[in-house]
Amino acid sequence: MKRLFSFITLLSIAAGSAFAQGNLVQNGSFESVSKKIKEQGSIVYAYPWNSGTEAKADLFNPKSKGEDWGVPMNLYGDGDPKDGEGYAGIVMYSYKDAEPKTYLQIKLSSGLEEEKVYCVKMSVMLGLLSKYACNNLGMYLSEKPMDIEALQAGAITPQIIHSQNKIFMEQFDWEDICHTFIANGNEKYLTIGNFAPSSETQEEKIRKPKGIIGSQARTGYYYIDDVSVMNMAGVESCDCEVDASGSSLQVKYSKEISSEMELDVTEDIEMTRIYFDEASSVIKEDAKVDMQKVATLLQQHPKYKVKITGHTDPVEEVKVTGDVSLQRAQTVKDQLVKLGAYENKLLIVGLQDFDPSTEDASVAGQAQNRRVVFEVISKE
Repeated sequence: MKRLFSFITLLSIAAGSAFAQGNLVQNGSFESVSKKIKEQGSIVYAYPWNSGTEAKADLFNPKSKGEDWGVPMNLYGDGDPKDGEGYAGIVMYSYKDAEPKTYLQIKLSSGLEEEKVYCVKMSVMLGLLSKYACNNLGMYLSEKPMDIEALQAGAITPQIIHSQNKIFMEQFDWEDICHTFIANGNEKYLTIGNFAPSSETQEEKIRKPKGIIGSQARTGYYYIDDVSVMNMAGVESCDCEVDASGSSLQVKYSKEISSEMELDVTEDIEMTRIYFDEASSVIKEDAKVDMQKVATLLQQHPKYKVKITGHTDPVEEVKVTGDVSLQRAQTVKDQLVKLGAYENKLLIVGLQDFDPSTEDASVAGQAQNRRVVFEVISKE
């Protein structure tokens, strides 16, 4: 009977993955569990999640044994899931380090591809019976499982964190943390938690809400749900927050480049990608910021000569008539000229589907092939 239950669980996970539309995080909403939860630190029941440390993350599900690990009522208060019927829980802060911090870790269903852009996202909510709230809620992408010695030395820096690294105090609704991320190409693991030492973590005491029964835990305890890592080619946007001016956040680069440092001009131009809808050469609204950026850089560097190369995906190439890849390159060139770039410094090439960015045959993968790229071929 146990074997049958495990088989059904694995089938459920596989089905959930198939419907995740490109999410590289399996069981990202902690729906599929192999056993009824009856004790602390049961995250391993939500395969393939684990913690990577001796102290384990918790798992909450309506099918748990007893109320401590149930949904919505549980040991840390009352919280409805963001997605589905379950969620995880971790300690992000503990007063005087009385309790160890806990982490969520998972091996992605496939490794990230070099220079591809991904949307990395999770939803968080502070437990109603948490006495503290804190900052430093982060997501860390790595080639190998989290290095415990590096964690203890404070040598791990999460790539995905709130732009202001704010203290998350919301106890009645879920808040999203997300950023776009350009991969080095060797990332296979995702770890969630507070990677900073207590001395570098800001905390704030929380009053217990009126009407809530139970003693407050002397921790900053957060529920985690709806975790995803998705190729941006299949995602409409990755904006969980805006800056004071209302503009979207800047892309976070996995390379050793601070978001506050100015990129090399050539690198900034060549890292830009303009993506298109199937069989279309119309520049999309969300690409106009990148177009303006490239045009401004070319105005500032009038000697730069740039090759603009258009591409199609193999599926649309069969359907369309004419050279859509060249049309895309021409459209981008025309728009750059309108924005002030020098026309005689721009060359266009159409490669059709002969140089794909990815061999991924999914809808998201093919969307990534429908692109225009830039190459600085001369600075004189």
